[in-house]
Amino acid sequence: MAQQTTANVKKSKTQLGMVMRALFKNKMAVVGMVILLVLFFVGVFAPLIAPYDYAVQDLQNTFQHPNAQHWFGTDKFGRDIFSRVIYGARVSLLVGFIAVGIAVVIGGALGAISGYYEGKIDNVIMRIMDIIMAIPNVLLAIAIVATLGTGLVNMMIALGISAIPRFARVVRATTLTIRREEYIEAAVASGVSDFQIIVMHILPNCLPPLIVQISLGVADAILMAAGLSFIGLGIQPPDPEWGSMLSEGRQYIRGWAYMTYFPGLAIVLTALSLNLLGDGLRDALDPKMKN
Repeated sequence: MAQQTTANVKKSKTQLGMVMRALFKNKMAVVGMVILLVLFFVGVFAPLIAPYDYAVQDLQNTFQHPNAQHWFGTDKFGRDIFSRVIYGARVSLLVGFIAVGIAVVIGGALGAISGYYEGKIDNVIMRIMDIIMAIPNVLLAIAIVATLGTGLVNMMIALGISAIPRFARVVRATTLTIRREEYIEAAVASGVSDFQIIVMHILPNCLPPLIVQISLGVADAILMAAGLSFIGLGIQPPDPEWGSMLSEGRQYIRGWAYMTYFPGLAIVLTALSLNLLGDGLRDALDPKMKN
């Protein structure tokens, strides 16, 4: 048993090394990874990097164009836009990853149960997923936020619920394939419980497609969060969020367009980095893409 465990660990390390080498060969994926790491660094160390408090108002220095003191300029309240964009990275990444985390946990569990047991359980779960998928994600998120109320936590819950079918289908498809493997049949014959089979054998094999979907799902969640905040259903001022900053700046876009440039660029860079990384992970984890 110990020898088998050691062999499995060595095999996992070898596979991980192959994936990382394939990933680093993809230049665009590396670019996406670097941008994402910079955003993480900025979000974590925002209090040290931001030159001003994001909420402090300076009414004597409103609508200042980018200059040496305020690199991204100031808004209608004299708040430093550079500081607010930096703090907005923390908020957006937090929303994206927690919302996707909710979807992965619930959707992954439902997908594994559906694919493993099949039959009536599969039909019931998948029909529920079909109903949820029939509603556009944005409209579903708006409906949930309108019911629960605005705010950071409610927005993460809404985005997480709207993304559950996406991950449930990925895990179900993988589970249906793995369910018929010989080692699963051997585990069933030896009396291993269904819970152990799902947790120890099926879910680990679902990780490669899940990792790709997570990276792409976080990008979608950040974009949807910005959209909800833009229409006033997300994070409320004075808390900095890129979508709400765009909403605040749109009425001044003729004379002070810089108020929308920088938060909009931050959204684009974040979504772009996650999509580039997701494409690279898909290619690295897909055996068909390997030479």
